[in-house]
Amino acid sequence: MKLLHHFVADLHRLPLADKILAGVAVLIAAGDILLGPDWRGPAAVNVVVVTMMGLSLAWRRLRPLLTLCVVMGGLTLLSLAFGASQAWASVFITVIAVYSVADHGSNLLVAIPIIAAAIIVRDLNDPMIETFTDALWSSSVTTLIFAAGLTGRSLHLKKRTIETREMALEREEAEVATMAVAEERRRIARELHDILSHNLGVLVLQAGAAEQILEQDPERAREALRWIRRTGQEAIGEMGTLLGLVRGEPETSREPQPSLGDLQQLVERTRAAGASVELEIKGDQRQLPAALELSAFRVVQEGLTNAVKHASSSRIRVMLGYREHELEVEVSNDGIAGTHGRGSRRGLAGLRERLAVFGGRLQAGPDPSGGWILRAVFPLAR
Repeated sequence: MKLLHHFVADLHRLPLADKILAGVAVLIAAGDILLGPDWRGPAAVNVVVVTMMGLSLAWRRLRPLLTLCVVMGGLTLLSLAFGASQAWASVFITVIAVYSVADHGSNLLVAIPIIAAAIIVRDLNDPMIETFTDALWSSSVTTLIFAAGLTGRSLHLKKRTIETREMALEREEAEVATMAVAEERRRIARELHDILSHNLGVLVLQAGAAEQILEQDPERAREALRWIRRTGQEAIGEMGTLLGLVRGEPETSREPQPSLGDLQQLVERTRAAGASVELEIKGDQRQLPAALELSAFRVVQEGLTNAVKHASSSRIRVMLGYREHELEVEVSNDGIAGTHGRGSRRGLAGLRERLAVFGGRLQAGPDPSGGWILRAVFPLAR
């Protein structure tokens, strides 16, 4: 009763393919018994027993050992009652049960004696087996089937191992990307802190100068005040960005932050490392907010680093495009694009975080014309 309870409780969990297989096995076996000329014992008893054996195949992956017990129990019962099971009525079912327990079973040390006992009882009660060679052939076939199941088991274990490693790698890449984003946020915060400190310091100096020349040279004082207003507006925007990025106090740095005016020096350093780099500037070059220029510079810096490090490139092209409402930054190379896919992607994750701060967009991938391309677009205030 307990065995029957297990089978019934698992009905909704059975794979559809196994249910179909069980139905086909029952039809083949029942047809062989009812239509075949060489069956022993009452046909009704044979059909009932073989039907139970066939239906148990539906549980062959969920409960392979219980399925084996039902199949081998039926085989033993027919062998003891009528001399042997029918020629082909239960062979197909027995083959699947033996293979399944070797492939999916968790306790093979129990399954092996069950299989051996059922085969011995069947051979001893089968009048068609007259010599030791006949019995050896039957046991050899069963052994080969069991070995095939073990091979399938090994393949499944390898597949699960590969899937586990892939999942672990995906989790690791996600963690690395998250760490890169957090690191980039801290870096942006430090850079913005330095820019704000510089702008506010200059702003104070300009305010002092305006105060001193207010009466002697009102026009120069008004120009200083206009400069203070522009700088203050930039500082307010950068302060909002900084507050959105940081929860604590950012670290400070005394190093001057680069801008787009330093691109030529960056290109020269890359050329000195042995790379062929072209710099092209399109549109009317103009001064932009310091934080935006710094992030655009970082995009070019990351693109050049990746091109030199990962791509077998003969030429690298850096393009800076000034448009009315946006700034486009593009770094491309004619090297082998596929080599970029093996990196940790920390740099790209950091760049995406930078672009997100300004509401921009980043594209990185193989260039349709060959090589690899990194493109960033920064929206500009209208």
